[in-house]
Amino acid sequence: MIRIKICGLRREADVLGVNDFDVNDAGFVFAKSPRQIDEVTAAKLREKLRPDIDAVGVFVNEAPEKIIRLVKNGTIQKVQLHGEEDKTYIQNLKQEIGCLIVKAVQVQSGESIRQAQTLGADILLLDTYVKNMRGGSGQTFDLKYVPELGMPWYMAGGLTPENVAERLEEKEPYGVDISSGVETEGYKDMKKIQKFTAMVRAFEKSRAGKEDER
Repeated sequence: MIRIKICGLRREADVLGVNDFDVNDAGFVFAKSPRQIDEVTAAKLREKLRPDIDAVGVFVNEAPEKIIRLVKNGTIQKVQLHGEEDKTYIQNLKQEIGCLIVKAVQVQSGESIRQAQTLGADILLLDTYVKNMRGGSGQTFDLKYVPELGMPWYMAGGLTPENVAERLEEKEPYGVDISSGVETEGYKDMKKIQKFTAMVRAFEKSRAGKEDER
């Protein structure tokens, strides 16, 4: 099953909405961003989130103490790093927390992805490189840069309900990550989230049908 991650949830309505769909991960952004939330808000949102959905904390060069606190108090179940966090940072963090660590890569070449595999994260998140942006650009990247990876990865960068099936036909990842592609005027749009999840699950059924025909 392809995991579906809806990132940038910041209102109770966002959480209650995704609870109704076949979503696996919900992203809470703690880094500076229009979608940034604080620890108190995140804890309240986690309480409203369906128990089987993992809350993913999104950070940029954050003090490890804050990440450890949010994991240990149950606010987040995965950690996503979008800064210059190196192998030592990730190793030290792993010694303190027992959850999966996702490392974001702004894709400029296949080599940038291969180098990221050596950092010690559990999962990679492949996003579009845009100068002076950490993500959320709404732009896609060329999937030809993605090598055969020895670890799971999320596909991010410019996904929409309209293009996700085509992107998945090119490369099938562990999961898909979307934020601005399911928003209207800067806020999560439940109709778009419903369409996005439906398109991903329809792709899976189509793929399974093709495999059955072999």
